Amino acid sequence: MKIDCYLPSPILKGILFPESLGHYKNFPNHGERRNAGLLKDYNLHIIFAGKGAIVHDGKEIELTPGMGFLFGKHTTQQYRTKPEDPWDVRWIHFDGQDVDSLLQGRSMHEPYLFSLHRPERLKPLMEEMLQLAQTYRHDYDVQISSLLYEVLLEIVHHSHQIFGTSPGGTVHERIRHTAEYIRMHCRNMLDLKTMAATSGYSSFHFSRLFHQIMGSTPAQYLLQCRITLAKHLLVSTALTVKQIALETGFHQSSYFIKRFREHTGITPEQFRQLRRMG
Repeated sequence: MKIDCYLPSPILKGILFPESLGHYKNFPNHGERRNAGLLKDYNLHIIFAGKGAIVHDGKEIELTPGMGFLFGKHTTQQYRTKPEDPWDVRWIHFDGQDVDSLLQGRSMHEPYLFSLHRPERLKPLMEEMLQLAQTYRHDYDVQISSLLYEVLLEIVHHSHQIFGTSPGGTVHERIRHTAEYIRMHCRNMLDLKTMAATSGYSSFHFSRLFHQIMGSTPAQYLLQCRITLAKHLLVSTALTVKQIALETGFHQSSYFIKRFREHTGITPEQFRQLRRMG
């Protein structure tokens, strides 16, 4: 079985969205070898059965069920299934605004090869996304984006690296730890001094390292976390826009609406209505 789906660009510019996605099962010829720059999107594969391998730095690394890999944009890529035991693999090519911040540096310097703590959580999400892609309409955009966001969050928070070293070593881990602290406390008042103190670096050094590792400034990342939390509250609660503004660290609803529109292209209320339509 070989399913490939290619999607048009979403109406809402900049949202997290798949360029293409698919599902290969009992397909012994599946393999890719791409030179740097050929694929302009992130490339995610999750293995649910069978075996395969990725080639990195001249080494072949075997992948088994519950594992996956994530290639960054424009990178050299080589991987293949094992013909004698073809993998059941689901894949997504994707991009979007602030993806680097969401992924917290994963795949920035080398492929992120990982083992999932709970792979059963991803299968229904990826299956629903594929079903929507196969019967695609533009009013599915927000739903598809939300599903992809859930998939990536599951990987960020419930996987561990199985090959290579974390880029930047201890520095990288300290910055990622601070990024997680910001995400967990984004509804609170967080200034640069507080965020820097969590990392153990001076404000100036922290700002430089954070931008280098996370791909955005601390302030930009904090705003992204607040907008993400607001999206969740908009689709999962009956709170008013004013209440959500206060819940997500914005003291004025007018400012919250302005920043939300800048980030998504629509107002919070329009986002809520589109998600309900999906």
